[in-house]
Amino acid sequence: MSVDRLRPADRRILEHLRDNPPNYIALIANRLGMPTGYVDRRRAVLVEQGFIEPVTAEAIYRLTEAGEAYLERSQPAVGSPDSETVVDADD
Repeated sequence: MSVDRLRPADRRILEHLRDNPPNYIALIANRLGMPTGYVDRRRAVLVEQGFIEPVTAEAIYRLTEAGEAYLERSQPAVGSPDSETVVDADD
């Protein structure tokens, strides 16, 4: 999957980890109001892209430099909706 195919939810996850490092996937999902299974699937994509990394064997994640760079260069355009409908289904 290319960086261009990341979803608005991915950006919210990255921003959360930037502001609240490190954190458990279940807590991230709860704080963002997203289903845990969906956030866990997006976590796998973000790890694959190198935007987040596990901190311990307990699956605590933090934002990487690549994730921070993505957030900086992908600022949403003023007036554009930065939301999506979250569906708890396989990607």
